[in-house]
Amino acid sequence: MSKRSFKYVCPNCSTTLSFDYVALELPEIIKARACPACYFPHTFYPRENRAEIRTEEITKVAFLIHSSKPEEKDLLDWFRAILKLYGVDTRIIEEDPRSVDWLQKSLDGINSTNFAISFLTKRYQYTDESGVIQGWKAPDKCYEEIAIAFSLHKDLFALVEKDVAPGNVLQTRAWCYPFEKNGIKNAPIKADREFFVALDNYVNK
Repeated sequence: MSKRSFKYVCPNCSTTLSFDYVALELPEIIKARACPACYFPHTFYPRENRAEIRTEEITKVAFLIHSSKPEEKDLLDWFRAILKLYGVDTRIIEEDPRSVDWLQKSLDGINSTNFAISFLTKRYQYTDESGVIQGWKAPDKCYEEIAIAFSLHKDLFALVEKDVAPGNVLQTRAWCYPFEKNGIKNAPIKADREFFVALDNYVNK
């Protein structure tokens, strides 16, 4: 087997990327991993030394547990659009038009989807018994939905904003990663690319 090194520019954010590929023969197409700057997955054409944004066919549906506020709609829309590139459609409780309580909507949503994804942003600060501020939390409903997904044995991925308490369930999950907001339009968060690598592997296994 031979090792080849490649360098190319992300077609979404223009970040210069490089990777090594080891194989007996060079394929026509390589599924490149997520860009570390904008998290878009790529299809790389080694003989032309160029990349395209990779869009997978939708094969899984996730119940998306989120704590974003109305003013963070653009952030939530960006995250849902990124997930679609990886072949994941999402359902959120706010889009369930039925006149039943949130718990029933959550139960039905989790039961009717393949797995769950938590996207937790800062909502309120919490204090200890002496009144000292300890950090940030998402709404209690989010933690309850996470517990429901766990109790139903659903696979669970999570991105949790820095300084937000992940809750007891997420602290035990391998696919839980922190992120920070950075205000950049085409990549509004800074996160560990391994979240998207794990998601990519899970969807395409």
